[in-house]
Amino acid sequence: MVVNGLRRHQALLRALAIGLALSALTVAAGACGGSSKKTSATPTPQATTTGANATASAVASTPVHAGLLTPLAISPGDLLTHADLAARGVGTPGRGPFTGDKLIIPAVGINAPFSYKVVGSDGQMPNPNGPTDVAYYDFSQWPKAGGLPGKGGNIVLAGHVDYIHYGPAVFWRLHELKVGDLITIQMKDGTKYNYKVEFNKQVPANDTSVNWSDIVNATADESVTLITCSGQFEAGHYDHRQIVWGRRV
Repeated sequence: MVVNGLRRHQALLRALAIGLALSALTVAAGACGGSSKKTSATPTPQATTTGANATASAVASTPVHAGLLTPLAISPGDLLTHADLAARGVGTPGRGPFTGDKLIIPAVGINAPFSYKVVGSDGQMPNPNGPTDVAYYDFSQWPKAGGLPGKGGNIVLAGHVDYIHYGPAVFWRLHELKVGDLITIQMKDGTKYNYKVEFNKQVPANDTSVNWSDIVNATADESVTLITCSGQFEAGHYDHRQIVWGRRV
């Protein structure tokens, strides 16, 4: 079981290389441009799995990212740690229909519609629909992961950082978010749920020291996790993932 879990985790991080723009489980592949096609290197989780150690899809053969992002200087303090994740606590994911209308982040000029993506029992996190939408992930088939605005847990969202033949995409400026910046999820009925950024950090795509399930699992307080790609661009993919986490206020 331990070996299988490690393989799933490693496959997930490799898929995160998709240019999420954090995004695929195909968690990583989703927003970074991963394909939904599975390979023998991405085993399907067992039905008894209760965490979010889901597998990622294979990297798309046709790149979706433009490689426009200038690599950021990364210091040790910029990397996501176990302490960062542990400080969030553990909670129960909210469940129910998602009626989100748009994501609003004034500090970085984001006002974008949602697409709705279900993470099935195979652990696949589908891509956002394109360069201008933000994917909301329904983890209802993964008992410990995800969340719902107003209902608790960890609301996991992903978007592309750039897009081929398009340019800078919806999460282009995500790396600029600072502690204390406001993230708003506006629902179709006009209700707004606000979250304040508590960290904005990076994870190397091939790093196995951070368990991806801990990133997407439900937190003690209702929160939101934003994921996109970052780092160096090579062979059609970025080598880091930008992870922003905010607590509801």
